[in-house]
Amino acid sequence: MDIEVLSYSKTLPDFLKGAAKFYAKELGLEKSTYKVFIVTDPHLKKDGSNGVCAKTGDREITIALYSRLSVIKMMYTLAHEMVHVKQIAKGQYKHETKRGAIHHYWMGKRVKASYLKRPWEIEAFSRESLLVETLGDFFTKKMQKGKKGKKKI
Repeated sequence: MDIEVLSYSKTLPDFLKGAAKFYAKELGLEKSTYKVFIVTDPHLKKDGSNGVCAKTGDREITIALYSRLSVIKMMYTLAHEMVHVKQIAKGQYKHETKRGAIHHYWMGKRVKASYLKRPWEIEAFSRESLLVETLGDFFTKKMQKGKKGKKKI
């Protein structure tokens, strides 16, 4: 899976790309032919969202993240949105606009449900914490390995 990050921040793009690649691997997407664009947006919160995810091209998915989130909240939001990437890439979830209304489909069936009762949201909320914890464990182990290799003076 190809991932590109667009942000005004100097340090955030590398961090987000690394986390997104980690989440993609955990979600079984490393061989996906989709390209994922991650953009940070200081105005997204006006919609009440920390993040959004949508199919924006034939083999392209875009994630928008509210740029003013704390790093930890951004990691949770990115994990949540990467679950949606998995759902779109594997054909589990899709949405389309018909006559000005958005129609949502889960496993091929149209779903009309409130936000927290939508199956794709239930899965994203249930998996985001484990993804963030797994990422944290990965970094902790990596840091511990680095400390073992250094000699004390």
